[in-house]
Formats: sequence, C-alpha cells, structure tokens
Amino acid sequence: MKFFQTVLFTVFVAGSALAQDFAPFQNEENYQVYMDLKAVTNDEMPVEIVPPLLSADSIEFQMPRIVPGTYDVHNYGRFVQNFKALNSKGEELKARRLDDNRWMISNASKLYKITYTIEDTYDYEESTGIFEPAGTSVEDSVFLLNNFGFVGYLKGMDDMPFELTVNKIEGFYGSTSLVGDLGESQDVFEIENYFTLHDNPIMYCVPDTATRMVGGAEVLVSLYSPNNVVSADECMKHISEVLDATADYLGGTLPVEKYAVLIYCVPLENAGSSYGALEHHTSTVLYMPEFDGERFYSGVRDITAHEFFHIITPLNIHSEMINDFNFIDPEMSEHIWLYEGVTEYNSHLVQARSGIYDLTEFTEVLKDKLDQADGFNTDIPLTIASKFTLDFFKDEYMNFYQKGALAGMCVDLKLMELSNGEYRLVDLLKELGDTYGRDTFFVDENLFEIITEHTYPEMREFFARHFEGAEPLPYAELFETVGFSYWEELEIEQLTLGNVELGFNFESGRLKIEGTEEMDDFGQELGWMAGDEVMEFNGQPVDLATISDVMGDFYENTQVGDKVEILVARPQEDGEYKEKKLKAKAQLGTYIEQNILQANPNPTPEQIERRKLWINQ
Repeated sequence: MKFFQTVLFTVFVAGSALAQDFAPFQNEENYQVYMDLKAVTNDEMPVEIVPPLLSADSIEFQMPRIVPGTYDVHNYGRFVQNFKALNSKGEELKARRLDDNRWMISNASKLYKITYTIEDTYDYEESTGIFEPAGTSVEDSVFLLNNFGFVGYLKGMDDMPFELTVNKIEGFYGSTSLVGDLGESQDVFEIENYFTLHDNPIMYCVPDTATRMVGGAEVLVSLYSPNNVVSADECMKHISEVLDATADYLGGTLPVEKYAVLIYCVPLENAGSSYGALEHHTSTVLYMPEFDGERFYSGVRDITAHEFFHIITPLNIHSEMINDFNFIDPEMSEHIWLYEGVTEYNSHLVQARSGIYDLTEFTEVLKDKLDQADGFNTDIPLTIASKFTLDFFKDEYMNFYQKGALAGMCVDLKLMELSNGEYRLVDLLKELGDTYGRDTFFVDENLFEIITEHTYPEMREFFARHFEGAEPLPYAELFETVGFSYWEELEIEQLTLGNVELGFNFESGRLKIEGTEEMDDFGQELGWMAGDEVMEFNGQPVDLATISDVMGDFYENTQVGDKVEILVARPQEDGEYKEKKLKAKAQLGTYIEQNILQANPNPTPEQIERRKLWINQ
C-alpha cells in the first residue's frame, strides 16, 4: 500500500463528539466511515468519512437523490445538517452547498475528513414522501441503517472500497447480509464499493433472529417487534416453504451465499397506510404493521417471496442502467416489467407450484392483478412507462406489479406454447443468468433481440405488439392453452355489501366506508353513511387480522333473506365516534364483473398436461 503522507494524524475537531475516537490514517485505497449509535442526539446521528487521498483542487460530495428499486426522487441529502470538510489539523475547508444532495469542497487536496449529522426519515418533522422501507430509523431501541440514507461519496469515486465501522449499543446485534468483523462494541465491514454499501442495509436492535440454509445460501430473518407481538421464528416457519419452493424452481441452488430478511414492525396505530418492502440484491427490508395472526405472517411470506426473487432480476440479469447506477441523475431502463413484473409473477407462481396456493387461490391472485391493471392507463406501452417512470409516467409505476406481472406470465405461457411445453420462462432466466451474471450486463435497448435469439422468432413480434406497443396482452388465447377460460367482462349476481366504496383506517384498525355515491337498495336499507367504521360483522370482530375470514364467511355461508347485523363506529361532529347497529336482510346485487377467470372443468388432455407443467396442479 502506497501512502502520500508518513505521519500519524492526531485530530481534534471542535464540535464533533466522534473526533477523538475516529482518526484513521488516510490512504489512497479506500473510504473509512464511522457511525456511532451511542452518539445520537435528537434523532440525529453523526457520521464521519475519511475519503481517499486527493490531488484535485475541488471535489463534489454527493448524497443519493435516487436509489435503485424505488423509482422515485427521495433527496437523501436534505436530511444532512452541520456539514463540514476538514483538513488534517481539524481546520474547516470551504464547502458550498449546491443543492439538496451536493456540496462542492475547495482545496480538496487538503481534505482529510467530512463530518455531518443526519436526521432519520421516520421522525422527520415534515412528511418526507419516502416509502418507509427506503427510509431510516434512529431510535433508542432500533436503528434501521439504509446506508444510502446516512453515507455519501465523492463524485466519480463511488467505485472505491469502503471500510464501515459502527459503534453499537451494548446488547445490540447488526443484522445484515454483509460479512464483517463483529465485536462486542464495534462492527467493521469491508465493502467493495458504494453500490454494495448502499445495497446492504443493517438493522441494529436486541436480536430476534432465525436462520436456515436454503439452496446452499444462509437465510437470516431478523425482526424488530416493539411490543414483542410477533417473532422471527414464526416468520421463518411461514417463509421457509416458499424459499424452498423458489430454490427448487431455480434448479436447487441459489446465486448468493447469504440473504437477509429485515422486518421492521411498528404498532398498528402508528403504521399509516404504507407498508411493504424494498428489495436489495441479497437482502430486503420489510416495514410492517405489528399485529399477531395468520394475516401478518402470510403477508410476510408473500412479500418475501417477491423480494427473494430479486436474486435473479436484477442481481443476475440487468442492463447497464443498473450495473452503473447514477445516484444523482439515473437513466431509467425500459424493462421494469422484467425487474419487478417477472419477479412478482414468479413469486406467486412458485407458491402455486409448491401447493402453498391451491388452484382457486392462484386464480384469485391473477384476477386481482387483472382488476388492478385496469385502473392504469392501458394506452401506455410497458417500455415507455418504464423509461419515463421518474417524470411523465410516475403514477403508472405500481402497474409493473400488476400488468408487469401479467406480462411475465404471458411470456411464460407464450414460450410454452411455441415450444410445445419444452421451454419455459424459468429456462430463459437461467440462460440469461448464465450468459450475463452479477458482474456483466446486457444493453438495455437490445433485450428483446437477445430474448428472441435465445428462444423463437415469433417472440420479437410478440414484444413489439404488447410491450413496445399498447396492444392488449392476449389473455384469453394464452389462458386457453392451460385450460382456463377468460372473459373481459360478464354480468353476474352475488351477495351485496351495499355497493359502497371501502377503505381502511390504519389509525383505528377498522374497515371504513369511504363513499356511498353508488349505494344500492341493501346499502340504503342498512343505512350506511360515509365515514362509518366497521367494528363487528354478524357478531364477529373486524380488524386487519380478521377481515378476510369474516368476509369469506359472509359470502360462503349467507343466504338471501338472512339477517345481517353490522356494528359501526359513526363519526360525530365533535370528532368522537358513536356506536350504531345496522340491520338488513341479505340481498343479491347485479354487477358487471370484470376479468372473469375460471379453470375449465373439462380440460383436454393437452391442456391438463400443459397446466401441470405450468403450475404443477
């Protein structure tokens, strides 16, 4: 190792609580970063960075404006306070803030250390607009270190290694997919570059963890439950079968050595309306409302099933946009349908193939996606919505989990049709993974030609019509090949709840009537009012954990004319709620049902064989 300086610096920086503890020898090989969990004050954590030796007159320091997986502008630099650039004597260098995320540092050849404090996003005084799994938490009992929310880098030098030292609280454990030197008071991680640093979150708390081996990879589940309502062991029990099914679907082995599932729970009354997960290459962060029961654990299972599949896309299969991600001004890929849609599709497919879903449950998943996709603009091609998702088509992003998943399904069924069942989507993914892998990439605009070369000439027209163009996906035609019947719409009769608009109040934990503009005769007889919150339905308590079972019981076991009693909390002018019991006799309603999908009760032998190959049912 070559050094430009041969004296050991003893640095004292006024106003820094860390300076006496963190005075490393600066070198030209790596960044050295220090985060002290014990030094947090008013939800602000001090961060110190000793960058590599520089020869430039000036240098730009950057915090991420955007990170992969969010497809949204978050401006993490806005949480930085007290930014200072210091020389080896602790003297301040001139540092001019250019915008939320960038600082220009003068006399950069003398730069020894960058210091600042940074606020966490969960307790920020204003609404941040940041999806919680992509946020940061600094609390007495838990630290969620999405590292991109704490650590920045010098422009043009994000490919250099980082040494991250975390001074931790006694009894805390840092759960992560990173491999490090873990001590009683400090953990040290050697990290190859900024992308890897940003891509590996760490959650520090009193540990509740579970581990097991899946497909040759160590899978860690780490849970923070503030009221100890749910457990890591129970989470692992629920996700184990889907992890095993995923490994089996991918050929028995996984392209990672360790995978971490970090689950950050908040009390139900504080959860708000946003929960879910942010994927990383070898880990995922789940932000979940804290409540016990099957609904919680099955939710963790379904979310983890999706996130886990990101070890294929984009870990092993990605274009240059992800391989060389620009955290300030990224160019968006045309293929979010591949990264999110195919991942979402596969996460449900493996649950059908392994028997976690029965045929009815899998059909309901597909119907839900068909229904959800109808709520987006059907005239926007998938590739265009993807490429311009940061600006023109920001509101279309969630459709990649709906239409994007259905597009992945259609690719699967089309490949099976063209190959007479000999070749599936999973075979294509394996070939692309072998061709490219973690350290290589395909050229974004060439993906459809690449897939066509690996498969069949007919696929190029298929992509041109349905991905690059806005022609509707051929659902009926492709579903028929596996013994399903599909109708875009049908008139049906079923029990009615009043044809009211339903929502959920996460603060009270209750089902809520959002609107009554199209209320039918049953709803009028009951006397629904906008704002009503359901407490009991036919004597059964209704909350987030029980709502599915209660509604399922109603539709399965109620006959026309049966008495229906619903206890609601009705809001009053003074802001309080008054309990009121609503009564009516069950009635049928006539609806135009969209996206009817049914398994054909009399499939042909060929359809039976093809369906078995598809979903193993």
